[in-house]
Amino acid sequence: MRELGTGGMSRASGLSLKALRVYEASGLLVPASVDPATGYRRYGEAELARARSIQALRRIGVPLARVHELLDAPPDRLRGDLASWWSAERAAFAERSQVVDVVADDASRAHLDPTAASADAARVRVVHRDEQKVASITRLVEQADLVPTSIADVIALRRHLAEQGARPVDAHHLVFHEPVGFGLPGRIESAVPYAGSCDPVGEIVLRAEPATSLVAIEVTAAELVYPSLLRFYDALGRAAEQHGGAAGAPRELYERPWSTVPGDLVATIATPIGTPASTPTAAT
Repeated sequence: MRELGTGGMSRASGLSLKALRVYEASGLLVPASVDPATGYRRYGEAELARARSIQALRRIGVPLARVHELLDAPPDRLRGDLASWWSAERAAFAERSQVVDVVADDASRAHLDPTAASADAARVRVVHRDEQKVASITRLVEQADLVPTSIADVIALRRHLAEQGARPVDAHHLVFHEPVGFGLPGRIESAVPYAGSCDPVGEIVLRAEPATSLVAIEVTAAELVYPSLLRFYDALGRAAEQHGGAAGAPRELYERPWSTVPGDLVATIATPIGTPASTPTAAT
């Protein structure tokens, strides 16, 4: 099992050194061991999985006290408690619903704007992913519940992998087996790649994701807004047709540290294809 010092833990989890000190002091994230002579801290797989869960919850604005409650609650309560918090947040911002109308109007104009469509097409690249093992959970969800449900499932997957002694990769994927919208539930698979050995349990499925080529567009946090992000799926659908058609469900690949800095790329929207054609190839 991998052990990390404080610096390695910061890099692997995305938490700053200051955050690690604060979370240790509060009891939220305690090192696996502390050398009594040097004060040197060591972290294991379980602590890394918890750190990544903390980072994910903080990214969507969950207060620290609530993060503590969620992660220390029994696993079967996590999803329900997180969904309840998310519903309360949505209710608090209901008075700002005019923003949703503006975004929807912008999305509609983008679909009709040939210049925007051309710009999106120019961003398409072919990328390659090697074969990898993934642990996943598939659910029927609506757009309004997609974020809290997928984050809760990713946390549950990482926790299970760490408890089994497997090594979850610092990445996760959302595979859209069916369209999802407001009032339109669809099958969504949350998947975490991993190395090592693990056993399935309950709703957690283990499978091998074959090596594949994908048409892909890298996006920023500001661009990951529904429904305006649908234009990227449209661009990928047109690009996939140039390669003989899609060879799998569209997906969002979260393989980079999350950042709200303008221009920073945080995710890849992608569609598997059968054989690469003339689209420019990007390094993986």
